[in-house]
Amino acid sequence: MNEHRPDRIDDRDGRNARLTKNAISWWTISARTSHWWAKSTPGAMTAIALNLVGPGPVEISETEPAAAISDLIGDPFVNRINHQYRVAFWVGDNSIARRPIYAWATKFLHQLLVDIRDGNYVASNTERAHARALLLDSSELPVIHGSCLITGIADDADTPAPLSENFQAWFTSLLDDLARLRDSLADAIAHESDIPLD
Repeated sequence: MNEHRPDRIDDRDGRNARLTKNAISWWTISARTSHWWAKSTPGAMTAIALNLVGPGPVEISETEPAAAISDLIGDPFVNRINHQYRVAFWVGDNSIARRPIYAWATKFLHQLLVDIRDGNYVASNTERAHARALLLDSSELPVIHGSCLITGIADDADTPAPLSENFQAWFTSLLDDLARLRDSLADAIAHESDIPLD
């Protein structure tokens, strides 16, 4: 526990890695996620798990990713949600029927689409047009049921691959923005409640 910020739990390296239940946001508090993208174990690649405790890096096999994806999302059968050429959201085949919409994972996907549309994510004109069309009608926006895993996509567009530097930069920037917003909200609440900021 961090004695100066009781809403934070320090990881082994002393960085504020995640928020406790008392925190305002479910996002990671770390202003830096670059350690997420450190070189993976030989034969593995870093993916992002979106589950009930928030987003986090996980390593999966580069040569046999299907079994790891299935284990991580809790379903022997998986489906791919793919609205950008090089990014895939892997979800359970049974999730649509058995699990409710996962609100913040869905919001994460929608933010990616918004940033593709608005030019805040490097993408092709085709990808921007696709995102723009999806975002025109909120009733047609894609949703995520249950846990999911985010990976890159190999050139053959069929198999998981490491996440691109483009995605890594966007994701790190998104978390940094959310951490700053979370901190400013916490400071505003502390100020309004006359709680000492130290």
